[in-house]
Formats: sequence, C-alpha cells, structure tokens
Amino acid sequence: MNQLKLPLTIIAGIVALLFFQSCTRESDLTNYPVVSFTNEVQPIIVGNCAQSGCHGQNDEEFPLTSYDEISGRVEPGNGRKSQIYRVITGRALEFMPPSPSDPLTEDQIRSIFVWIEQGAQNN
Repeated sequence: MNQLKLPLTIIAGIVALLFFQSCTRESDLTNYPVVSFTNEVQPIIVGNCAQSGCHGQNDEEFPLTSYDEISGRVEPGNGRKSQIYRVITGRALEFMPPSPSDPLTEDQIRSIFVWIEQGAQNN
C-alpha cells in the first residue's frame, strides 16, 4: 500500500497543478490593448474563413461575415468555451480552417481570444 502512496501523491499533485493552471483567468489581459472587431478580428475571420465554399455570405448554415454572425459563435468573456476559439485551436471535433488551408497564426488566435475575453465588443 505504501508503494502506491508516493506515485498517487505525485499524480494527484500534477493533476492539481494542471487544474489550477488552466483555471487562471488570463490576468495579464488587463494590460492588453483593446482588440478591435472591425480592424482585427473581422479581417482575420473573413480572410481565413469566409471564402467561397466555406463560411461566406452564401453559406446558409454557418456564415461568418458580420459581427452578429461571428459574435453568435462566442461566449463574451469566456474565450476557452467559445465555439470559434475551440475550432481554430483544434479543441473541437473539427479543426478550422481545414487542410490544405494554412492554420491561423498564434497572433491571430491570440487576437480572437483576447477580443472574446474582453467581451466580444462590436468596436
């Protein structure tokens, strides 16, 4: 029984560390500049997602061209639970944009995440 105690304690410690690390609310975002939907987020999403055959104006099921369409896929203030963030980071069932398209850059993903965390404003 004592032989199991140490490994279980180590595993429990690692799990607790990962849990508490993932629960932190991006506290450094307070000093992050306000991310503009119009100047930053919309161009990223339209340029990478709203192309012909994907999530453009003619996509009746899942268009991503306007603020209303895009903001309807996020939970303001909660980037990690937002559908768009989960899809562009591979944390959902499907990853976007699909191959052979290039994935979004880390800076593009960060801008979208910060915009959501800042309340997903129409600015």
